[in-house]
Amino acid sequence: MQQSPLEEASALLAQLEQRREPAYADFMALRTKVSSRPESVLGIRMKWLRQAVKQLSCLLTLDEAIALLHERAFAWYEYKIIFGGVIGRLATPNEGLLLLYPLCDGWAVPDYYKELLAGWASRGEVERQILLRSLAEHAHDANPYARRLTIVVWLDLIRHGLATPRAALDHVAPLQHDEAYYVQMAIAWLLAEMTLTGEPFLTEAIRTEITDATVLRMYQQKLRDSLRSNA
Repeated sequence: MQQSPLEEASALLAQLEQRREPAYADFMALRTKVSSRPESVLGIRMKWLRQAVKQLSCLLTLDEAIALLHERAFAWYEYKIIFGGVIGRLATPNEGLLLLYPLCDGWAVPDYYKELLAGWASRGEVERQILLRSLAEHAHDANPYARRLTIVVWLDLIRHGLATPRAALDHVAPLQHDEAYYVQMAIAWLLAEMTLTGEPFLTEAIRTEITDATVLRMYQQKLRDSLRSNA
């Protein structure tokens, strides 16, 4: 008897979990620290996660994806990636944003989700404005990794012509005294990437408006690293 799409999706996930690598899980959890909860890392490589996202997006409706994946996403790092990727394809910003911010846990998830948010913004002006409002609303979220997402997403928005560096600086300048390391590092990363555009007004604006000593130190280091890698 032929499987239903939901049964096929469940079987796909069972096969995916057979790709768990304990040594890789230890590496990801302890050395790269992709999650604040090391025990939540299963050790499944990103290429398999991306493949699962494509397959599940073809098999599931939005409601089915939420029912099958959302609870697992709260429990496991890899399912945060899978769930976000599927939601990014199946949901509108209004449906998806409120699901994704609470799942940010560690630096890797928001850094993956930034692509999804920029994808929503690229659908049209209405969607872009919904996203921008959400960034303002979550800029002071109690979850530091959700705050990180509101910062790193500007990298993709600028890259795709969906926002200006000036708008990004207006967003992060009030956040520069945040004490969370991964928030500070996100600001430094964004500032370094914007500086590399070479626009003199932007360099001067950063010099004038960013005064936090820790962020400035991280920014200068990130800028040096970027210049070396681009040499």
